[in-house]
Amino acid sequence: MEKAVTENRNLEVVRAAFREYYFRQSKMIEIPEGIEKREFGYMPFGQGMVRHISFKGPGEVLAALVREVPSDVYCSNAYYRFPNLPMQEKQWLGADLIFDIDGKDLDLPCVPSHSYPVCSNCGHVSAPSESSDYTCPSCAGKKAEWVSIPCAKCIDGSKKEAKKLIDFLTEDLGIQRSAIRLYFSGNNGFHFHIDDESYRMLDSQARSDLVGYLSGIGLMAESIGVRKSPGGDLAYVKFPKSGLAYGWRKKIADRLKIDNTSTIRLTHLVQQKGGFSAFQSEIDAIARQAGVRIDPQVTTDVHRIFRMPGTLNSKSGLVKKRCELDSIDSFEPFSEACLLGDSRVQVQMKTHVRFKLKGESFNISKESAELPAFAAVYLLCKGLAQVA
Repeated sequence: MEKAVTENRNLEVVRAAFREYYFRQSKMIEIPEGIEKREFGYMPFGQGMVRHISFKGPGEVLAALVREVPSDVYCSNAYYRFPNLPMQEKQWLGADLIFDIDGKDLDLPCVPSHSYPVCSNCGHVSAPSESSDYTCPSCAGKKAEWVSIPCAKCIDGSKKEAKKLIDFLTEDLGIQRSAIRLYFSGNNGFHFHIDDESYRMLDSQARSDLVGYLSGIGLMAESIGVRKSPGGDLAYVKFPKSGLAYGWRKKIADRLKIDNTSTIRLTHLVQQKGGFSAFQSEIDAIARQAGVRIDPQVTTDVHRIFRMPGTLNSKSGLVKKRCELDSIDSFEPFSEACLLGDSRVQVQMKTHVRFKLKGESFNISKESAELPAFAAVYLLCKGLAQVA
């Protein structure tokens, strides 16, 4: 009973902060093009997803946000003739191309130092630990949800992947920079929306093939002219007639420091690696490093509802915020996407935490603290504090 009361108080504080944002910051909401052909969905606080909603205009969307005060808001990348009907009756008309780069998928070495295990049974929060073995010190439970407070290194890692994707999209696919819209996800990554009609009719398989290309999956040594000799693991070099001047061929050639005249050098490289199979492993390693780590399910799902730009993320209380391509290096998401108010909120801490928001550094080791709403909501969303 006491736990339910505490959870309700937490939700009330977060919901009040979200309500104020949607009431005062409506100009931040980006209404998508073709709104009348898109499906919308949202998550009410403490409840399941509500989907298959349609709106006729921006005013209806903004009114619904103020009225419902959802924890998360989504909009389809797809266009439908009847967006409010069940999926099998919507009549799909195409879908925007989207990509998701999530910091948690990048295997960054800094993550264990700022990831807190939250017991799935009793909610006890433990200090970050390098060990993957977990036993709750409060109830001896063995299952936990690991909650991360992303650091500057996490954001830099996501930015690095985002810049690689921009290069692929513009150089390999020929997409205009003006057609690429980049957003901080509101938690720990970046979203891409591609405004290019030539990609809208791609089906799931075509989008999967595109993900494979961007990730470097299945890249063959033969693509740069290294061919397996018959009857063994030896190899010979015969460069492709179209050369090594574009796409993955260029990326690999640049890393190996070869060109169309480097037959002898490449032959020696293959021999140094130990033959064809070992050289193929080298190509695989280069592809993993040079490829982009994106969530394949997000891109291949042509019926997905995707977080709506300008709305709040319930995992952090931060905004899905637009970032100009030329400003990605200087973009500071924990300042620019932190737009909640600064009224004071008394919270009870579940663990010692350190983080930075809106240019303020917080290092909280005591059991309770009075924090500005934006910081309190951040910790409440992460499950690292509760309303006192």
